[in-house]
Amino acid sequence: MGQDGTVITNGHPYSLPLNHTTLGDKMKEAGYSTHAIGKWDLGYYKWAATPTHRGFDSFYGYYNADEDYFRHSCGAMFTDANHHHHGMHGVDFRNNDEPELSKNGSYSTHVFTEQAERLIMSHNKSEPFFLYMAYQAVHGPLEAPQKYINECLDIKRPVRQTFCGMMKALDEGIGNITAQLKATGMWDNTVIVFTTDNGGTNPVGGNNWPLKGNKATMWEGGVRGIGFVTGAGVSKPFVYNGLMHASDWLPTLANVAGVSNKTAQPLDGMDVWQSVMTNMTSPRTELLITLDPPKQSNALGQAAIRVDNWKLILGNPNCASTSKCPDGWVHPNGTEIPSPPNPDNVWLFDIVADPLEKNDVHKEHADIVDKLRQRIESFNATHIDQVEPPVDPASDPALTGGVWTPWVKDDDSDIIEV
Repeated sequence: MGQDGTVITNGHPYSLPLNHTTLGDKMKEAGYSTHAIGKWDLGYYKWAATPTHRGFDSFYGYYNADEDYFRHSCGAMFTDANHHHHGMHGVDFRNNDEPELSKNGSYSTHVFTEQAERLIMSHNKSEPFFLYMAYQAVHGPLEAPQKYINECLDIKRPVRQTFCGMMKALDEGIGNITAQLKATGMWDNTVIVFTTDNGGTNPVGGNNWPLKGNKATMWEGGVRGIGFVTGAGVSKPFVYNGLMHASDWLPTLANVAGVSNKTAQPLDGMDVWQSVMTNMTSPRTELLITLDPPKQSNALGQAAIRVDNWKLILGNPNCASTSKCPDGWVHPNGTEIPSPPNPDNVWLFDIVADPLEKNDVHKEHADIVDKLRQRIESFNATHIDQVEPPVDPASDPALTGGVWTPWVKDDDSDIIEV
């Protein structure tokens, strides 16, 4: 499941379509108690779009894309009929469906960890337990308690110091959750998946060296994520290099939970559990990285696909702002090796042999370019453009006690129907 264009942010009147099945739905189907902590970012314009109405027994976190780590608030802008811009600002923190206003000044990584520990301690061991733990860290804005930053002063770049402090607090939190699982006797029957959703953002402390690019680019630094699986059923450590897509987690974890992969809508994801557990060849040989046809906000458009060891990029491989998305190789010290110019706007890499994307071979392998372009066109035949309605003034937190709150009635027609 994915979308082109932008993410769903504060005040946008749409969401993950309500006729799509979530991982929380599948886990409940398997008899699990289900809990979500941290970032939601799948839309909240109506209550039916929020976590406790989409498969989760409890939710403790925030609905929007990013916010202040201590004040738990964020803002947005809307444009009126006269093209005047207006700001909105409010608290975005929920305990289930109710606003959580008592944590002002408390660092979100600590708050989310403490909630996870409470859930684990109070869990009824007679039923299975699923926790979706979407920490805010290390997403922007860059904020951490000073004591963690003080442990990172050997790093010269200030943004990297703060990023390091955020990571240390996150690492401490994961350690505390792990300790709680062991203390309650749940560890030996628990599987933990730790994963990222995209590459780092170099200008605000992240780094993907030696890979090329940045979050929101089609380069490997933007799309190649790392993670690990540990716990029950996991054998001796090894590095798995098989091809896997984020959409594979739903069918894979459904298999672990012992429930079918059947969902309300057809799945693009594949069950890769046996491959990951035994270091076998991945069942996935193809991965559509992005498909964003040309439009006013992106005149070139962009598309990228991986088939076996080949990766093809067409159009604009970068995001709209090079200041936000460096296009080359960025060293941890902040220096950048720029990407060489390519007026063809076509790149082909043998990504297994050349993961750093230094040797573009699109001219030498025109037949491979044509083959992969045809695969992109086959996907484009069923492509649905993202509907991006503007921020709705009716979402203004000033209308709901200073708190970002669903504002569309559940019985109103959906903004997006798929």
